[in-house]
Amino acid sequence: MQKNCLSCKKDFEIRKEDLIFYEQVKTVPPLHCPDCRVMRRLAFRNERTFYKRPCDLCKKDMISLYSKDSKYTVYCNGCWWSDKWDPKSFAQEYNLDKTFFEQYKELQKSVPRLSLMNLNAVRTEYANGTSDNKDCYLIFAGEYNEDCMYSRLIQKCKGCVDCAFIHVSELCYECIDVRECFKCMYCEQCQSSTDLIFCYNTRNSNNCIFCTNGRNLSNAILNVKYTKEEYEKKKGEIFSSYENLEKAKQEFETLKKKIIVKYASQTKCNNVTGDYMHNCYDGIMVFDTTGTKNCSYMADAEESIDSMDCNNFYYKNELCYNMMGILQSSKCKNCAYVFYSNEVEYSENCHNLTSAIGCNAIRKGQYMILNKEYEKEEYQKIKKQIDTQMKKEGTCGQFFPPELAPFGFNETLGYNYYPIIEKEAKDIGFPWQNQTTGTYGKETIKENEIPETISEVSEEILKEILVCKDCKKNFRITKGEFDFYKRMGIPLPRKDFECRHQDRMAKRNPRKLWHRACMCEKTSHHNHNNKPCPMKFETSYAPDRPETVYCETCYQQEVY
Repeated sequence: MQKNCLSCKKDFEIRKEDLIFYEQVKTVPPLHCPDCRVMRRLAFRNERTFYKRPCDLCKKDMISLYSKDSKYTVYCNGCWWSDKWDPKSFAQEYNLDKTFFEQYKELQKSVPRLSLMNLNAVRTEYANGTSDNKDCYLIFAGEYNEDCMYSRLIQKCKGCVDCAFIHVSELCYECIDVRECFKCMYCEQCQSSTDLIFCYNTRNSNNCIFCTNGRNLSNAILNVKYTKEEYEKKKGEIFSSYENLEKAKQEFETLKKKIIVKYASQTKCNNVTGDYMHNCYDGIMVFDTTGTKNCSYMADAEESIDSMDCNNFYYKNELCYNMMGILQSSKCKNCAYVFYSNEVEYSENCHNLTSAIGCNAIRKGQYMILNKEYEKEEYQKIKKQIDTQMKKEGTCGQFFPPELAPFGFNETLGYNYYPIIEKEAKDIGFPWQNQTTGTYGKETIKENEIPETISEVSEEILKEILVCKDCKKNFRITKGEFDFYKRMGIPLPRKDFECRHQDRMAKRNPRKLWHRACMCEKTSHHNHNNKPCPMKFETSYAPDRPETVYCETCYQQEVY
């Protein structure tokens, strides 16, 4: 089935499998294309734009996702989770003379919002979307980490700085998509390795520099074996100055353009398209996902089945649709931040909720509409009236409209993946935040005055204010960060943490797919008889990319 997107006006396809799913979860087909659906969901996820403001209950200063001039009431973690207030006291009677979203907007504005989602934190105040972290600073969407800084989507790591999408690793710096690594720097898609520098897709190796697609290497440079002394000499040259380190970064980027890559970063997957996948089965457009079955249009998901159109979707979710930030829930639709819940629709920031529609901040309840509890029969009657009303309005089965997004679009994860300008955002209906964070023009040391090596830097640098070479925003070096650079022998950064993060994210493939053919042509030891490989696939490598893209079989025969 072909449809035209209400937002971007582009045609998109609704597959036969999609229609079966919509029937299964009792919803209607979407009115927006997959990209526009993602934008709506991600507009509800501000991960990393922080403000300092007072809690509206205890009046103490706090770090919050909401600016001081936000239209919402915002509570700190302690107050929001306390018994000092009751979300059910904001209950509203449903009024059939108003649209559903008009009434939900009134509730949304009145109910206090949580300043940050930061659970079980120990000396980790500057974090969001996190749980069970200790002594961490400015980490996002991470859990069970210790002594980590400036990182996103990290799990069970220790002493890692400036990393993204890393797991069970220690003392890593500027690494992306690494797992079970120790003392690795500037590496991508590496696994089970130690002391790697500027390596790509290298596994079970140690003491390597500029190695790509390497397996079981030791003391190697450009995949060639060297002596330990020669390796150490090359390492010393790279870190001898900030200038030489920057040259090495450029050399690594040039090297990556010449290598063979597999069409998708995926292991143990079957009948699924996407990228950065592990143990996924049956689905399309799946990114950064582990352990899903029969799930499509997903990103940042883990251990879920029979669901569609979800982001940041974790731990045994089932039969969910159009969800943002969900944990262990089932049969839920069109919600943001709903945890341990069942049969919930159009709700935000709710926990342990069953059979509800249009609720906000409920911590436990059932048969609720707009935060008001009902008997089962009355609840089902009103819900049926709401469904009928929304079908007439043309809003049934669709996610919250853009104007209900609680953040400016440029504050959210949506802006990271869809960097539109203010006019474009407002034309669609998204809010926009014009208040800037940070300071400018207060630097006490200029970029060309920063020492070339970390050995030349003393703790006096902690008193200085630096300036980012890209955005010109001021930033400081923290004590923990300084100690890490000293230990690892890394020169001081010339960019603030946000620009460093943007540089890392730009190195990952986009969440888009192109139909391409395997580029293996006449390799005699491959299984296509000295003829071009006939295999075709969906890949996140655009046709104009310089890498040589292979199918799974040709890649394994070439690399392993």
